[in-house]
Amino acid sequence: MAITHATLEADLRMAAVLDQEIALKLADRSSIRNSGAVRSYGLINGQGSDTMTIRIAGLDGYDKFTVDSTEVAEATVTAVNQESVTLSVARYQIARNLSDLAELTGMGSNDISPARLAASMVGEAEALFMELVGDTVGGFGTDKGTKGTALSVDTWFDAIATLQTAGNSGAVFACLNPQALGQLQSSVRSEAGALQFLAATQDQLQVKPAGYAGTFAGVEIFTSTQMEAAGGGYDQGMWAEGCIGYAEASPVIATGMTQRPGGSPLTVEFQRDASKALTEIIGHYYIGMSIIQDDQGVGILSTT
Repeated sequence: MAITHATLEADLRMAAVLDQEIALKLADRSSIRNSGAVRSYGLINGQGSDTMTIRIAGLDGYDKFTVDSTEVAEATVTAVNQESVTLSVARYQIARNLSDLAELTGMGSNDISPARLAASMVGEAEALFMELVGDTVGGFGTDKGTKGTALSVDTWFDAIATLQTAGNSGAVFACLNPQALGQLQSSVRSEAGALQFLAATQDQLQVKPAGYAGTFAGVEIFTSTQMEAAGGGYDQGMWAEGCIGYAEASPVIATGMTQRPGGSPLTVEFQRDASKALTEIIGHYYIGMSIIQDDQGVGILSTT
């Protein structure tokens, strides 16, 4: 009888072998943190509270001079328009437990290990950051488009006009679900060349954050699946620079097995549960995000 793999498979061979490198499951790993679209207000450490108040004053052109028709009339006192918003930092966490047997049967540095799980938490913190962006833009007081229709050029320019009418100037950003970006591009194509969508070039992709899609009508467009569907459509947004802000906190940890760069709001700690032969990897991220000025943002609605 011939010796074949099939006969050896029962005891001397394996039905399948694992590749030495683990492929990542499909996920959206884009982030607009370093694009200028979201303003950082720094750390709240040492300020006596977990909440930061952002002060907003109507200065530098908010009010105008008025004419004195009598030449000697007493000047009218104009009060400074003022308001404030708060950024409250909260703790977000993720934990992984790895058994000794699961670790010791691993096949080298590319396998699941405490160090690999700890490194993964950087990406998981960025996914949370983008989820908070999606939650924040969903709170804009003005919306354009509907969840029953595809995103169109008309909706896009309507949103731009709303921001311009409110007095916004400077850089304008938008974050869309990839599905909605496809709808917008389809609408642009139907304009028969009258309008042009400037897709991201290779050089731009090297300097822009992951998720950068291009420019249309002067708006820098990013995509993220964290712009999630609700009520039959996507909640997305277009906003001017300074509209959205966030604050963070950096834990002060004096002891323990901790991986944390100096001043980092993301902390990853290792904890041993000897009774269960488990290595616990726990990540904490302290952050709060909010709309700073609602007139600087417009919600973009579209169907799925």
